[in-house]
Amino acid sequence: MPQVVPTPWTMGIIAQDVPILQTMESIGKHVEDFRSSARSSVLGFLTLFVLFGTFILDTGLPDGIAIWVPYSTAIVLALLWDGARTIASVTAAALVLLLIGLWIGPLGDFQLAAVNRAIGAATITSLGLACLYVERTRRQLLQSHDELASSQHQLHSFVDDMHNVGIVLVNLRGRVTEWNQGAQVLTGYPSDDIKGRPLYRIFPGKANAAARWGHICRRARHERKVVRQEIFQRRDGSWCVMHMVVKPLHNRLRRHQGYSLVIHNLTSPPSLTKEGGSASPFASLLLRNTRDVLLYRCRFEPRRTLDYIDAAITQWLDDPGAGEGAIHTHALGDWVHPLDRDRAWNTIEEAVTARRPYVLVYRLVSVTGHEKWVWDEGEAVTSDDGRAIGLKGFLARL
Repeated sequence: MPQVVPTPWTMGIIAQDVPILQTMESIGKHVEDFRSSARSSVLGFLTLFVLFGTFILDTGLPDGIAIWVPYSTAIVLALLWDGARTIASVTAAALVLLLIGLWIGPLGDFQLAAVNRAIGAATITSLGLACLYVERTRRQLLQSHDELASSQHQLHSFVDDMHNVGIVLVNLRGRVTEWNQGAQVLTGYPSDDIKGRPLYRIFPGKANAAARWGHICRRARHERKVVRQEIFQRRDGSWCVMHMVVKPLHNRLRRHQGYSLVIHNLTSPPSLTKEGGSASPFASLLLRNTRDVLLYRCRFEPRRTLDYIDAAITQWLDDPGAGEGAIHTHALGDWVHPLDRDRAWNTIEEAVTARRPYVLVYRLVSVTGHEKWVWDEGEAVTSDDGRAIGLKGFLARL
């Protein structure tokens, strides 16, 4: 098959097509703007026409018979036209015109006219309030959609950089009990080679490593967290700088049972960076802000009853007075937004059934009603026979 070779003539045609495409896109945008403006103008004209047309009709009918029906139509048109202020204005105008119609309308049975217009005023007011509620709900949905769309870029960066996050759990004796996939990628050491080893042998640092790590753990227990950087030699012999956040772990009865380490490679080796560029700074910034990463362990059930979770969850829930009670008496599922609860559990259950880690994004609801988007990543805790008995993972605030 003959191969087409670009020539100056063909390249000139392509260059001429670029402004044409840009012009077509601009024309399409102007057409959409014109359609939106025309729709608003038509709805505005119909709203005013129905409103004042109804008033003129009212002045010619005795006793205000069913005059509230076209006034209600005008309020619905206002809802479609221009939002809450227009709805309130049209509703108020309809009520005023209804009273004026009673005064200047044709003579008849005054008592019957007053009753008819009272019923009409109640109907118009109720419909106006209902339309205001619908408009408020619509705007809240649009605002939530915009907030979700604005966080997509950060979320994608977070997803791309999650393999740079390592999570390590140690017991009270300082020996490693959990060494996740991220830690294996960062250090090059598989989980089987690390579990059971003392922490000071994995991160020896300077001389007298055992005493140094004992001091770090005591500080973490009293201060609730310790942030530090360690020089670490990976399995392949390369050196890197590890950013570490050390926190104490407590069970549901608030008894101290170990420590957690969240580690991140600050040197961003080429194997962990994007092709042709550097690693995204989002995960690094997220880990440096230690309030935004919380480790947890819970039971494998829809409510996800907690065995332990970082005490900083009380800050996430805007409830500093909840203290320790909110940690050992609640389940993680109780804090999930009702609209996300079933979806979150179904995602976790499917991942556990497929024997793979789970990753999902949902909303937590604080005691004040505020919604907080979180990233939830974890895996199943299994028994000797391979049955899932719990979940372990971490939450990251987006």
